[in-house]
Amino acid sequence: MTDGYRFIDMAEQRLVVLVDSDGRLEVQTGKICTARAADVLEQIAARLRAAHPPFPCFPPTAANPTSERPDELLLADGGRLDRSSKVWTDGRGHAWDLSLTWGDAVGVEWRWHGSLDSNGAPLLRANNGVTVQALDVVRALYGPLAPLAGGTE
Repeated sequence: MTDGYRFIDMAEQRLVVLVDSDGRLEVQTGKICTARAADVLEQIAARLRAAHPPFPCFPPTAANPTSERPDELLLADGGRLDRSSKVWTDGRGHAWDLSLTWGDAVGVEWRWHGSLDSNGAPLLRANNGVTVQALDVVRALYGPLAPLAGGTE
């Protein structure tokens, strides 16, 4: 490599696909048949799709900063709940709108059902209705979380 650039010898390589940071694509097939190149690229695409995890590459972003996953842990201790506005503020000052439905990285929806755990964190119920976990646990195990829609139980 020279200054971050690699020279590609087309006599050595049969198929070269270049994609820049803006998503612009260049395909060089050299002496390989373009139909064969298309078959190879379709096989690669199938492998990539099969290897993709069952959640979006880029979870939806929201105006609410709690949809991001800050480096620091969410602290239940020191948290406070404003029941009238259904907003819980964790011990680090992150505000969580508990009137919203929150989606995790694998597509499970979580809703607040009106109570707090012994540490003062809101208890959330998964969309299957069986699993109940504290918000800090849900975020640590299944985050990042992003708001999806309104509604509490």
